[in-house]
Amino acid sequence: MTFETLSERLRVVAVRALAFCKERYGSNGVKIEEGIDDAIMWRPSFYLKVGKFKLIAVEVEDNLYPGSLKGAAHDISHYDFPIAVYQACTLEAYLGDPNHKNINLLKNHGFGIITVDEDGNAVIQHSCVPLAQHISPDSFERAISKLSPKMKVAFRSAYAVYQTSETQGLQDAGQIIEAILTSIADQAVKKGDLTASSSGGALANRIDNMYGAQPLAGHRAALGGAREFVQEFRNTASHPAKSAKQAAEKIRKCREGFLDAINIASKLRALAKAKGYTIKLHVG
Repeated sequence: MTFETLSERLRVVAVRALAFCKERYGSNGVKIEEGIDDAIMWRPSFYLKVGKFKLIAVEVEDNLYPGSLKGAAHDISHYDFPIAVYQACTLEAYLGDPNHKNINLLKNHGFGIITVDEDGNAVIQHSCVPLAQHISPDSFERAISKLSPKMKVAFRSAYAVYQTSETQGLQDAGQIIEAILTSIADQAVKKGDLTASSSGGALANRIDNMYGAQPLAGHRAALGGAREFVQEFRNTASHPAKSAKQAAEKIRKCREGFLDAINIASKLRALAKAKGYTIKLHVG
């Protein structure tokens, strides 16, 4: 009998959740109550493979945010195969969480939630991405706190995209950085800090010209960081993964790059404020 370690009620939840996931994601590589790898101590109730390079793993438990998930998060995030993790529970348990305290913790820490009602209907209450990709809403809002209102709007839009596509989200963040740099170059020309001929051409060349301009010499750290970002993370977003390990590495790099873009935007804003430049942000 499957799911023998579960109570009768949770066994029903597990069976219905598994059927739901099979219908939604397919039946490729389904494993029940088996470990994913020796590198991950957690043994999910079940997991299955989605596409070439992604696993969906599910913990069936009415105790919301069990210790097994808390302990597994680090191992899963660093495992060389992208894994999205859901907790499946009864609808009663979900609705009975006071002020959604544990539900919100699950969501904020990157876990998805599936509920099963008394009639056996399974519903995704909160979807999730692989844990290696996850940037919590709280940490994101803290990261953008020093940006201008227009920058915040732009990055919130990029963040919404990132939550479903880390590659496109990083590309959108990169476009914000490019737009900021273009505006700074234009303002530097207007202020006489940069020649008009130096503000055109490829973005990397424009950054190099600003880096070498004497009036901007005090801001080379910000410009150098922007130059490195443009070079490294544009390549990250454009190269498709050819293995699960490459897919996991790419996801981690996209996460790093997205957060790096926010940090660079903050430093470029400081540059603009120090020089009296007005950043005109046009992204679209």
